[in-house]
Amino acid sequence: MGNTKAEPKLLTLTFATAALVLTACGGAGTAADAPPAVNTALEAEAIMELDLEWVQRYTDGDMDWIQALHAENAVLLPPGVGIQQGHEAIRAAWEGMPDAFSDINWEPVMAKVSAGGDMAYVYGRASGVTHDGVTLPMKYLEVWVKIDGEWKVAADMFNANVQ
Repeated sequence: MGNTKAEPKLLTLTFATAALVLTACGGAGTAADAPPAVNTALEAEAIMELDLEWVQRYTDGDMDWIQALHAENAVLLPPGVGIQQGHEAIRAAWEGMPDAFSDINWEPVMAKVSAGGDMAYVYGRASGVTHDGVTLPMKYLEVWVKIDGEWKVAADMFNANVQ
């Protein structure tokens, strides 16, 4: 195999070069270089609190807050009508909700946050009271995204349970 005295030097040089390349490429980083771990339970709790605040803001008629809670290109998928997309369409849909229901309420059941902490979903139970006094049990599903450090609704869908 040739000069055995040169092989250890070549092997050492090869390992040193590999270590240098890995370090330069970020492959030999330290734990301090890693992004902080996401506390998904804490993030889920924050989203559940936002969802509950949304109920109160709707009751108070705070459409500015509801509009701002949604991502710019968010979609709303309410029953009986087409897809509502964007701030203005979503605001109009929420402002028109009293036309369909004299009262509406919802409560989140569970929120699940992605490991990366930038996306989540929430599902829950809702009810709407029609103008003739019929209470419709419903369910909903929301998709949330984190934009500039704030949770925003990206998609919201709800419908009535079969009676």
